[in-house]
Amino acid sequence: MNVRERFHAVMHFQPVDRLPVIEWATWWDQTIARWHGEGLPEDLVDVGAIADYFGHDCYRQMWLPARRLTYQGPSTHGGGVVSSMDEYAAIKQHLYPTPEEIVDHEGRHWSEIAAAYAERQKRGEMVVWITLEGFFWFPRTLLGIEEHFYAFYEQPELMHGINRDLLEYQVRMYEAFCEVCVPDFMTFAEDMSYNHGPMISRDLFDEFMAPYYRRIIPRVRERGTIPVIDTDGEISQLVPWFIDVGVDGFLPLERQAGCDLAAMREVHPKARFIGAFDKMVMNRGEGAVRAEFERLLPVMRQGGYIPSVDHQTPPGVSLDEYRVYLALLREYAERCGA
Repeated sequence: MNVRERFHAVMHFQPVDRLPVIEWATWWDQTIARWHGEGLPEDLVDVGAIADYFGHDCYRQMWLPARRLTYQGPSTHGGGVVSSMDEYAAIKQHLYPTPEEIVDHEGRHWSEIAAAYAERQKRGEMVVWITLEGFFWFPRTLLGIEEHFYAFYEQPELMHGINRDLLEYQVRMYEAFCEVCVPDFMTFAEDMSYNHGPMISRDLFDEFMAPYYRRIIPRVRERGTIPVIDTDGEISQLVPWFIDVGVDGFLPLERQAGCDLAAMREVHPKARFIGAFDKMVMNRGEGAVRAEFERLLPVMRQGGYIPSVDHQTPPGVSLDEYRVYLALLREYAERCGA
């Protein structure tokens, strides 16, 4: 099977020759810096090139930002730039770029990159995914962490105004991207859980997020793109919320936050998952790494799941330790082949 065939087969619970070998979140910059001192070639700094060096299956992500280049972010981490409808109206000129405006850090237009992806995707050599900012994530970046929570109660008109505009942008960019390259899957960046569960209630989700997901998800599914929610923390409570609006894919399933892959699969047998491998065991020796794969193996064999580190590989993991993890990932991926 080629890379793309393998992805679609496993995500549709069909037999595969082996499971994909990927890192959905790659590595911290500090991890890469450490590995440069341990034998990773110094000229390898791009995460795609590093993935190729390790022999991963070829997956490429494009993040489509909801801000123009003129946008000025908050002066402090977690701070906001908007506190009222008037301030939001004033800053909108710096938000929601047109498809013509989006370029990468080297000045390349997104469509140029997407066209190159499409050629490799067509040959089955690459899985393409895009990321859009979600209806919890994006308002928080404008309002700030604390004020965002108050706004659900004190400024509902502002919250809906932001998410209506965000939905319009999401649809515009998704359709524009599909004209060049239809993504195999897409992630909505949300990060709406912490280590004890969701940061908002089901009622707030249903009022402020669900209506907008119900409008974009049918478009995504119609094109054949698999929608996936990217949210850190303990997610078992919110999985059914998203399933109800048409999203059945989830990552990264952080073990340290209490995510139990087997338990979630038992409750949601057709949900799709990526991640779940506890990154905290990667530097504890081969036995610990193998035990973690054994924990995940029953779900690996069921399909609908791609094992991967449950977030970026931390700098406490040496290059040799990562190679041990990667060798065992390949071993267990092969064991799950038809």
